[in-house]
Amino acid sequence: MPFCPQCGVDNPAAASFCDQCGAQLIAVPEAPAAIPAPAAIPAPAPAAAGATIAAGPSVCPQCGTAVIPGEAFCDTCGASLLSGPTAPAAVAPSLPYAGVPPQPSYPAPQPVSPPPPISPPPIVTPPISAPPIVTPPVAPPPAQGRPSLAGIGLSVQPAGSAIALPATGEAVIGRADPVSNVFPDIDMTSHGALERGVGRRHARIFLQGGQVLVEDLDSTNGTFLNAARLRPRQPQTLRAGDELRLGTLTVKVTM
Repeated sequence: MPFCPQCGVDNPAAASFCDQCGAQLIAVPEAPAAIPAPAAIPAPAPAAAGATIAAGPSVCPQCGTAVIPGEAFCDTCGASLLSGPTAPAAVAPSLPYAGVPPQPSYPAPQPVSPPPPISPPPIVTPPISAPPIVTPPVAPPPAQGRPSLAGIGLSVQPAGSAIALPATGEAVIGRADPVSNVFPDIDMTSHGALERGVGRRHARIFLQGGQVLVEDLDSTNGTFLNAARLRPRQPQTLRAGDELRLGTLTVKVTM
């Protein structure tokens, strides 16, 4: 007959849990004949006078097996028959192993979003500039002045013979030389040009910018304007009343 290892109460042979305390029963094999039976375990003290045991249900509320009225615990599953189904035992929290320090908790890895696609740089088209507008140069207005040498005269000194300049823009003064085939615009041969040192192409009078200029043409005896010798190929302005000397031949300008 199974007995309760916790309270020592004998239970029916088919019982798996104690009717008194609900502990799981241990089946005890029958002792052989040669071995005397163990001493009887004293029964628990009866309940105090006046105490009443509430009648339990006829069916176990835990497993549904029929139970004997008055039993405190189910013979099949050991559930309490006095206060309804027993609450499940609390699960003790798991403790870390001794000697192992507590491990730090790390946050859960967050999903990494892929980088945005790299778009190629926009193609910048350089602006097409319109071709520059070329303005044709404006010709300067004609200079105000003489259109030609007409009206200008040379008075040979001291005789006073007048020589008129041609109606052109330039006149070379000198002496004619048929041998060299030189014939200047104003030939001073009849006025003693050879004796007075006048060259074949001695000087020239011309217009430039409406002004009358005189220029020495690399003469041997030089050209003088108002007693000042002119440098070759460097024109000077010629005005009315100026005295022009070619070698030793002197003329006065009239306009």
